[in-house]
Amino acid sequence: MKKLLLVVLWLLPLAAQSQKKTESFWSKLLRVAGVSATPASLRGEDRAASGDIWLVVAQKPTPQRLTRGGEYASPVFDSLGQSVLALSGGDLYRVPVSGEAPVKLRALKGVTKLVGVSHDDPDQLLVLAQDAQGLRFAAMLSLQAGTLTRIPHNPLSNEDQVMLAHLAGWERVYGDTHVYTEKNEKEGAVGTIEFTDVYLKRGNDPPINLTNGNGVSSSQPSLSADGEWVVFIRGRR
Repeated sequence: MKKLLLVVLWLLPLAAQSQKKTESFWSKLLRVAGVSATPASLRGEDRAASGDIWLVVAQKPTPQRLTRGGEYASPVFDSLGQSVLALSGGDLYRVPVSGEAPVKLRALKGVTKLVGVSHDDPDQLLVLAQDAQGLRFAAMLSLQAGTLTRIPHNPLSNEDQVMLAHLAGWERVYGDTHVYTEKNEKEGAVGTIEFTDVYLKRGNDPPINLTNGNGVSSSQPSLSADGEWVVFIRGRR
């Protein structure tokens, strides 16, 4: 009985330690645009897994199209807000907001999602990736060099896992401004049509529907550094 008690007492600190967040992991992530310090439940569904990139002024929801016939995903603004970075077919593209043609930057093996640019270094882009075993991890990508630096986390930490789930979702937090997706529906000729729209909420103001898809899903929103523009993916009918 005494030995059992000693084992339990020895394991308790280890169990408590496994619940704690990894400070270095969190400190790096919280220096990235759109990452919340208090990640909670995820909102909305990603019904537009890939499609074309659209742009909308946050206060005047009249979306404009940046690409045509593409299969882009996970768009985020660069630090200057002059271009959008996005994935397509395992490659990283730069899409100018001026309407010029997208430019392929490089192949990104294993990268599944772009999250946001670091506040400390505009060359550093937070991404999610998978290793050879299919396990998800966060990493910083150098836009110039193309190098991927893994950010270690504790796989036994509940808090670290909640943060990874937050990064994998599509709700983004920029100070008191949130952009997120929410499911809507409409009645069609063959029944109820479900789709997602992109919303923006500032402080205590009511949320604004930026996309009003009317049956066409929009998803994967990201806010520009000046808070004026939102980029997102719109699927096809």
